[in-house]
Amino acid sequence: MSTEPAEIIALVAALQPAAAATAEGQISSAAVVSARLTAGIAAPGEERDEINELCRQIDVFKRLQADYSADWKPDKDAPLAVPEVVAGATCVLLINAEPAATGSDGDGWALKCLNSALKVIEQNEQLPMRAELNDWAQRSFSAAVTRAGSEAAQ
Repeated sequence: MSTEPAEIIALVAALQPAAAATAEGQISSAAVVSARLTAGIAAPGEERDEINELCRQIDVFKRLQADYSADWKPDKDAPLAVPEVVAGATCVLLINAEPAATGSDGDGWALKCLNSALKVIEQNEQLPMRAELNDWAQRSFSAAVTRAGSEAAQ
């Protein structure tokens, strides 16, 4: 199977379930992931809010729920997002970890996204397309290390 980001994005996007209806004021992880998969790299500011929240749910709570309250508060009894949505969230994070996401990454955005993506991959052995997502993450990590080394040498 291909490990090219564009092909992985297309394959993961095709796996996404239709977002189920949510109660008023709720946030659907599936809807956020589907929208972000087609939106590409998030610009600084408002466009990063949802991705920041995905990172927070992964980094702090170690899980991604199917739905959240309007303020992204987790509910310990809420159902988890299906593996396809988790793979989609990983893909969204990797899109934003690409070197083009921030240029020199002076604000740490790409590294934040890469860190969260690596955590998802590590924590979810049954993740759809796990090997391909891991390969992409490892290439992004290597590129980040190379960039940091060349910037330090200047």
